[in-house]
Amino acid sequence: MNLRQLEVFQAVMQTGNMSAAARLICITPSAVSKTIGHTELQLGYPLFTRNKGQLLPTPEAQVLFAESANIHQQLEQLRRISVNLRGVDQGQVRLAAIPSISHEFLPTVLAQHAAHHPHVQLEVRTLHQDQMVNVLLDRSVDFALGYYPHPHPQLQSTLLVSGRLHLVVTRDIWLRAVRVKRADPISFMSKTPLIRLLGDDPMRAVIDELGEQLGVNMASGIRVQTSRLALELVRLGLGWTVIDFLTASNLDPGTMVAVELHDLPMLPLYAYHATATPPGRQAQRMLAMLPDLLTQAIQRGQGTA
Repeated sequence: MNLRQLEVFQAVMQTGNMSAAARLICITPSAVSKTIGHTELQLGYPLFTRNKGQLLPTPEAQVLFAESANIHQQLEQLRRISVNLRGVDQGQVRLAAIPSISHEFLPTVLAQHAAHHPHVQLEVRTLHQDQMVNVLLDRSVDFALGYYPHPHPQLQSTLLVSGRLHLVVTRDIWLRAVRVKRADPISFMSKTPLIRLLGDDPMRAVIDELGEQLGVNMASGIRVQTSRLALELVRLGLGWTVIDFLTASNLDPGTMVAVELHDLPMLPLYAYHATATPPGRQAQRMLAMLPDLLTQAIQRGQGTA
């Protein structure tokens, strides 16, 4: 079975009839029928039978379908890569970032880049860390941004900058903590609800560790899936949480207080790309802008704290 026969066979198996398969792969129904007939002739056994107008796969076809699924997926990935390569280094930058970076930092990057390179098209995706693998490997994006090194073996992680984690709480609660625990106001947080994270967010373990160190009742409080939602709950006075240095740099100091956590490890921010396909010239220009802009963001965060 050659690749063309495999494509037609997979289309028929997925759609259940010749006409739908033809539409799926953009050929005529007669071409589908001829290809299936030729394949059956080569194999020496039928792949489909007809019963009351229905096209039914034979047991042999079911086995071939299961065994060839991975090959078909690889062909689809190759097709996507070949299409996505059209945009490489042709006046276009495609990037992805986790939500906290996308919302808190990328607007500044995009504005700076547009000012220097107004004719370069920009495409931005907001993704969680575990969603970045496919878009990087099939060249849907040139690079991605996230915290901590990416564990996938086919992705390269390049450190851009490291910054402090911050405890964030409303100014009213923090002033109360300073009055009650002037020598160690952070310890006041043990009596204040902790907004924790769910899922595989890398920040989850750090937040839980600090909560346990302070003696917070970890069985109570609210747990949410994103740091952004956790921060909104903090704004409403429902407790405190831990945020990254970029989020801390954009807080309103009149209503919120971000306190640097010097006892916790620094938070590293990385750029990721597929090891086999490094970013093109346009993407490298944008990457070169990031360290200075990130340093400025960290300095703003220190001022807020």
